[in-house]
Amino acid sequence: MSAIMEGQGIAYVSGNVFTADNEGTWVEAFVVSESGIFAAVGTNDEILDLARRQKLTTVDLQHRFVMPGIHDAHVHILLGSLATSSYLQPGMDATMTNIASRLKSPECACEHAHVFGDWVIGSLYRIDDFDRAALDVDYPDTPVVLRGGAGHAMFLNSAALEKSGYSLHEPDALHEQFFRRADGSLTGEVTELAMTKAALAIPKPEMAFVKRSITEGIGRLHSVGVTSFQEAASNTTILKALAELDASDELKMDVQTHIVYKPEHLAEESFLTLHKTLDDAASFESKHVRTNFVKFMLDGVPLHPYYTHAGLTDTGEIDESKIQIDDLAEAVARFDKRGMTCKIHCTGHGSTRRALDVYEAVRKSNKDGPKHEIAHCSGVHEDEYPRFKQLNVTAEMSPSMFFVHPITSMSNGLMDWNFGKMLQHGAHLTIGSDWTFQDPAILPSCALILDSVAAALPDATDVKRSAAEEICRMLTKAGAVATGRESTVGTIAVGKKANFVMVNRDLSRGEFEGSQILQTWFEGKSVFEAKQSAQEAK
Repeated sequence: MSAIMEGQGIAYVSGNVFTADNEGTWVEAFVVSESGIFAAVGTNDEILDLARRQKLTTVDLQHRFVMPGIHDAHVHILLGSLATSSYLQPGMDATMTNIASRLKSPECACEHAHVFGDWVIGSLYRIDDFDRAALDVDYPDTPVVLRGGAGHAMFLNSAALEKSGYSLHEPDALHEQFFRRADGSLTGEVTELAMTKAALAIPKPEMAFVKRSITEGIGRLHSVGVTSFQEAASNTTILKALAELDASDELKMDVQTHIVYKPEHLAEESFLTLHKTLDDAASFESKHVRTNFVKFMLDGVPLHPYYTHAGLTDTGEIDESKIQIDDLAEAVARFDKRGMTCKIHCTGHGSTRRALDVYEAVRKSNKDGPKHEIAHCSGVHEDEYPRFKQLNVTAEMSPSMFFVHPITSMSNGLMDWNFGKMLQHGAHLTIGSDWTFQDPAILPSCALILDSVAAALPDATDVKRSAAEEICRMLTKAGAVATGRESTVGTIAVGKKANFVMVNRDLSRGEFEGSQILQTWFEGKSVFEAKQSAQEAK
C-alpha cells in the first residue's frame, strides 16, 4: 500500500473495487483526502489500520462494486438538457394527423417552453410524409421547429420557414436536402446543411437559463455515473456558461469541449463568431474545462430516408457528393499544429477513409501531434481497422443506444459498431452516449457488446470476465487517455482525483443488464445518491 496523507480524510472499506488499471488490479479499500484525491489504496486491513491511526471517518461499501467515474466520450450537454426540460415531446407515435394536437396536449406541455420566445420547439424522430400543413392550421403565425432524424433533420411549419428566411421554393444547394411537394415547394422537412437558416434563427435562451439547464443536465449525467464528458458540439454560449459555472464552483464535472469548425447548424452559431471563439479557445479554459478540442461533421447519417452518409462508390472511391467539408485537410493540419485534438464525425466507409487519410497526412508532417478521434465509427471498411492504431487515432463508439436497436437493424448493414474487430487491430476505444434527446445511460448498452469484445480475447482464462473488465476500462481509463487527463483521473490510484461510482451489479462479471448507479462521487464529494429502493437492489 502507498499513501499520501494530508489532514483528515474518509476511509472507504469492504468494497469490491476495480481500479481500471491495465493490470486488472482489485482492492478492497481506499482513503479519500480532504482535497478530494485518493490518498491511500489497499486491503481492508491496511486501510482500517491507517484509519485508526489517523482517526479517519470510515464508510462501509458493503462489498458493492466500485470503479472510477464514467467518461462519456460524446455528449451534447445543452441540447440534451434543453430537450429534457424545455422541448415539447409529441412522442414516437406522432403522425401527420395528430402532431398538432399532441403539441397542444397537457401531456406535451413544458414548463420552460417560453425560453424560445414565441417559437414552439420540440423533438421527435420522424413523421413519414411530413408536410407543414399538419402544423399550419393550429399554428398559422407561430414558428414551429421539431428536431429529428437523429439530429440531422428538422420539421418546420410555414411560419418557421418564413421566419428563418427560407423561400417556399428554396433552390437546391450542395449538401442541402429539401423535401418537396408535387409542385416543388417545400414540405418543411429539411436535412443537413439545409437546416442552417433555422438553426441560426431559433431564439437562444438567456445565459442564466443556459447555466441552469447545463447544471440540471450534469446532474442527470451524475445519475448514470458520469464524472467526465466530451461536449461534442461546443459553441460560444456553452463555453461562456461552463466558464461562469466553474468560476462560481458550481461545475462538478470534468469537461472537454470540442468547438465546432463546420458546419454552422451543428453549433447553431454563425462562423463570424464561432471561428473567433476557436481562435480564442485557450481563454475559455478553467479548472475543470479544457478547450483544446475541435469538431468537424464530415458527413450525415445512414438512416432512411436520408442516407446522407459518405460511402464508397462501386469502384471503391469515396462518394465526394456526401463529404460536407471541403477544407478538412487544411483545417486539421492547422489545429494539429496548435495541439488541438480533432474529432471528426464519420458514419460511412468513405468519410471514415477520408478522415484517416487526413490524419495520416498530418502525422507525416507532425509525428508527435495530439491523439485525434473519429466519432461514431459505425461505418468502417475492412481495410481501415488497422489504421486506427497505426495513426494513434481514438475510435469513439457512439451513440451507445444504437449499438443494437431496431433503427440500426433497418440500416441494411450500414450501421455496424464492430468492437471485436477494433480491439483485434489494437485500436484505442471509448464509448459515448451521444446524448441529445434519449436517456444518457451507457451501461445498459454494454451488455449488448460483451460478445463482440469477448471475440477479441480468445486466449483469456475467463473470456467473459476479461471482456467485461475491458469494457469497464473503455468507460473509464480510455476516456482519460483520449483526453490527455490520464495523470489525474481514469483509475483508482494514489494521487488521482477521487471520481468514482458504486453500482448495484458486479460489472466486471458482465452484469451490465439491470445495473444501476447507486452513488457517484466527484473529487471526493457525493454528487448523486440513488433512492433507497435502488440502493437495496442487488
